[in-house]
Amino acid sequence: MKTTAELRAGYREFFESKGHEFRPSASLIPRADDRSTLLISAGMQPLMPFFLGFEEPPAPLLTTVQKVFRTPDIDQVGLDGFHLTFFEMLGNFSFGQYFKDGAVELAWEFIFERMKLDLDRIWVSVFAGDPELGLDEDEVAIGAWERIGMPPERIVRLPRADNFWSVGGPGPCGPDSEIFFDWGEDVGCGRDECAPGCECERFLEFWNLVFMEFELHGDGSLTPLPKQNIDTGLGLERGARILQQVDSVYDTDGYQAIMRWLAERSGVAYGESDLATKAHRILADHGRGMTFLAGDGVTPSNEGRGYVMRRVIRRAVQQAGSIGLEPPFLAGLAGVVIEQTAEAYPELAAAQEEIEGVLSAEEDRFSETLARGLTLFEEAAADGEISGEEAFRLHDTYGFPLELTQELARERGLPVDEDGFRERMEEQRTRSRRAGAAEVEVRLSADARSEFVGYEKTEALTAILAYEDLGDGRFQAKLEQSPFYPEGGGQVTDAGFIENEETGARAELVAATHLPDDDQVLTFEGEGFAAGVRVRAVVPWAVRFPTMANHTATHLLHKALQEVLGEHARQAGSAVRPDKLRFDFAHPQAVTAEERAEIERRVNEAVFRNLPVRAYIAPIAEARRLGAMMLFGEKYGDEVRVVDIAGYSLELCGGTHVRATAEIGPFVITSESSVGSGTRRIEAVTSGEAYALLHGRAKEAEELRAELERARREGPRREEKVDVQVEPRSEEAIGGVNVFVGQASGVDAEVLLAESDRIKQERPPAAVVLGASEDGRVHLVANFDRSLEGRLDAVAVIRVAAAEVGGGGGGRPTMARAGGRNPEKLGDALAKAEEALRKALA
Repeated sequence: MKTTAELRAGYREFFESKGHEFRPSASLIPRADDRSTLLISAGMQPLMPFFLGFEEPPAPLLTTVQKVFRTPDIDQVGLDGFHLTFFEMLGNFSFGQYFKDGAVELAWEFIFERMKLDLDRIWVSVFAGDPELGLDEDEVAIGAWERIGMPPERIVRLPRADNFWSVGGPGPCGPDSEIFFDWGEDVGCGRDECAPGCECERFLEFWNLVFMEFELHGDGSLTPLPKQNIDTGLGLERGARILQQVDSVYDTDGYQAIMRWLAERSGVAYGESDLATKAHRILADHGRGMTFLAGDGVTPSNEGRGYVMRRVIRRAVQQAGSIGLEPPFLAGLAGVVIEQTAEAYPELAAAQEEIEGVLSAEEDRFSETLARGLTLFEEAAADGEISGEEAFRLHDTYGFPLELTQELARERGLPVDEDGFRERMEEQRTRSRRAGAAEVEVRLSADARSEFVGYEKTEALTAILAYEDLGDGRFQAKLEQSPFYPEGGGQVTDAGFIENEETGARAELVAATHLPDDDQVLTFEGEGFAAGVRVRAVVPWAVRFPTMANHTATHLLHKALQEVLGEHARQAGSAVRPDKLRFDFAHPQAVTAEERAEIERRVNEAVFRNLPVRAYIAPIAEARRLGAMMLFGEKYGDEVRVVDIAGYSLELCGGTHVRATAEIGPFVITSESSVGSGTRRIEAVTSGEAYALLHGRAKEAEELRAELERARREGPRREEKVDVQVEPRSEEAIGGVNVFVGQASGVDAEVLLAESDRIKQERPPAAVVLGASEDGRVHLVANFDRSLEGRLDAVAVIRVAAAEVGGGGGGRPTMARAGGRNPEKLGDALAKAEEALRKALA
């Protein structure tokens, strides 16, 4: 048993031979009734209903291989040899059968008879007890380990924070016992007391045995569970690292197969440089994660699981560029992952075409703006920091998640104004809330009832029937007649205003609150109003018309979905705004590219047929007889409003609609994604937004055609390598280190970094400092051999140099970068760097 696949299969076979029933991995998307995490983050999470007693387990003994995704670690991946987002957990579980002795005996047998590990390298930790819980140290577990042969001096007692498991609050809990592999004193901290629990990398925890025997109550007390359960988890990747005796999980066979493919495609090998190592690790981990996410129906979006997917894809695409791996490559990367794991997860091979389609679509989308976004980033970085405004623009215009901007800045040692970014995000949300007119607390009391006239008109001459001053320039009012649609049925509240007919004072609508019996209260921001004042109430046509077009389009989309996917594709939620529509529907898997195209075609066909749209009130019984679509869970009165699109679609709806489908204009689907198990989401645009989108695509296509035509006329050209001329300022051996300080001109920061890598590799062990000027800016890089960490600090050297050119910088002990604005001082900056190197190496 050596390979990752052999460990995975061997674990299953061993526990099946011990009477455990194998349960295949659950989806990475939690069950609909599990809202604890966006994605499965622990091997036992899918089995929680059994541990909580909500459901009977399929067998009293189970074993699983569960895929897991941890979102908190995304930004740490690539920076070290152990952080992962996607990994697999091997587990064995007992529901009221064996307990501590049994779990220890099974683990012992597997470790030494199947994995054939050296006993001298194994340590265990046990619960040390906790006065607050009223528990002493776990003598039963200690006894189980000693009886089976574990040397007492390698049984470590650790506190509650390390060796007591709970669900994070009231519920099942219990002490646990962790199993560690000792990599030896030479990789440790060197302290005499170094043992499991130490923060150094000597001891690797690879298996955890949880003894679930108590229930934790809200008051902090414990009571015994009716049954004593066992929950264990062995990390597959960590186990493979131990079996293969390699330096990190990224050096195990599964990851190395991916990295060989990356090296072949990019020409840059894993370990060739710090930059290459980081990029390979990110691409290998994120490639695995995105493949499995797509296999479970997750597609990129700006919310929830879709946002996690978008982050890992965009981070991977950005890192690929740093090693010269040009798009498209994600489909090929997914293919390598599937080839490595298809035996254990045959569903991936079955869905390979869909997986590759999802990844390629997002890769294409982001690649279009990545280059422009990086240009903006570099311009911002020249100022020595990334402002909140620039970070927001990167996010809003170029699709850079804040985390990606932070990572790019971290590589250059630059600060990011996160507070400024969040202020601008909040300003945007405030504008959105005002456009959507979120409901607020009603403080107005009045018997008068407001009549909604918004179905017929968007402007009304009316009067304020009741008025309540809220302070801070806000007030609530009831209008005799109101054209303002209050949020409901998926349609957002209208934006708009009222004007005092006498004085011309104006107040903007903030919120519209729906009251029983079709009544409403409006909240405004402005002054110069009171009860009895005559006003002109206006919903701008530019707001209402696209909202109506989008709402009618959702009805056409609903019908098209059922025609293409089946009757099960019923509405599960919607949001109709002036700028776009969002429609959620029941469907068990991702919509294919062919299905998406057909849905879009059918909606546009219904638009072009110019079908009349009629709305009328009917008894609920009559609406049912006509076959009107009704949403499950909605409460309807005796009379309902029916929206009839000329026999094509018939639904109950209280929203506003166009008079005929041709008014919708073009309909374009912009995204399709998962929002939960069995639920999909489509976002689309119509009317002017759709025209702008199509016009933009046409313009890009025209530019591409022109570029291709130019390339055809000019004939094939070889891509020229940038010729970097570096003038050495200092090149000598100091204290056994080959120091090289040089100056170039007319090259950017990335080219300078690549040149420093080349020089460093030619002169091991080397300490390289380079500087260059470009368009009035200064770039500096300090690039040291890894073996020099502890002797030299690249960050300290680069900051001394950067101070001379009016800039700042940072990075890691072996690689740091900086920028500045005074190119005439570049020589002084390099002299300072040389001085710092001599002083440190003397």
